[in-house]
Amino acid sequence: MVNWHNPTVLNEDYLALIKLHYVVAGIYIWELVVTAGFEFDVLRGKQPYRRTIWLYLGTRYSALFTLVIFIIRAGTSTKLSRQLDVINDVLVFTSWAFASLLITLRVIAIWDRNAFVTPLLIGTWLTDLVLYIYILVKATRTSSSDTRRFFISALSSLVTDGVLLIGMLLGIMRSSHGSSFGLWHLLYQQCFIWLVLATIADVPVMVLLILDLNDVMNEMFTGVAVVIVSIGSTRMYRSLFEHAYSTEYVSFNLPQESPKIPNPQQRAANIRSSIHFASSAQSNGTVTTPGAVMVSVRTEHVHQNTEEKTGCELA
Repeated sequence: MVNWHNPTVLNEDYLALIKLHYVVAGIYIWELVVTAGFEFDVLRGKQPYRRTIWLYLGTRYSALFTLVIFIIRAGTSTKLSRQLDVINDVLVFTSWAFASLLITLRVIAIWDRNAFVTPLLIGTWLTDLVLYIYILVKATRTSSSDTRRFFISALSSLVTDGVLLIGMLLGIMRSSHGSSFGLWHLLYQQCFIWLVLATIADVPVMVLLILDLNDVMNEMFTGVAVVIVSIGSTRMYRSLFEHAYSTEYVSFNLPQESPKIPNPQQRAANIRSSIHFASSAQSNGTVTTPGAVMVSVRTEHVHQNTEEKTGCELA
């Protein structure tokens, strides 16, 4: 049986932890580089500005600084490493809180700021935040490096993610009215993506904290969880943003063409065709009446505008 507190085993675990964070840091830096164009376009005014972009940026760069601080901490003295531990813990919780708030605001928008759901979600997120702050303050007042203290915050994060997931799913089912296309189809997809990501991020951390093999193993997947949540929440944000403003993107990319106005003969032919279509529909026993085509087109147009407005609010 492995003695997890044996110094040799601790050194091997620590080397594995460092290598894992190097790999995760490389993946995350690649993610930042290939997606940096989005935030630069928003900040330079080339894309529509939303205040939630600051939560998006906070999620991305607090996760980056978390990995940087960990790598620096790996090669420092014990005294300085203890100070960097506190900074690293602050950045971990900050990234997690930003990512969770992005999802919380999305669920609130899906529920159209429901008077019951909104306080519940805000209260859940604030409870999570208060626990983070309490644990951080407690950690700064003790010289102990016991990582077991993060069990409560990890459990709180797991509960918060579960509440957000259930709220998102119920809100989509309530507001979509059975629609499986467009915006609601995207939100359904993102709901199940968030389920998978939250499971991958939270469960391994919780399992290792419950087992409590040693301090190194307790934080083995913390950095991985931060990166998974950060990449998942920010990619979901970008995807929804691009869907909400897809009309504007198309207008930028398509070449300008002068509108084609039909001549009077073509317009008269179109009118005759529409009247003939409605008349033939009536003669075939259907419920179609003259003007039904115009009503259906108008209804589709209103539905599309409503979906675009909802998408902008969610983004």
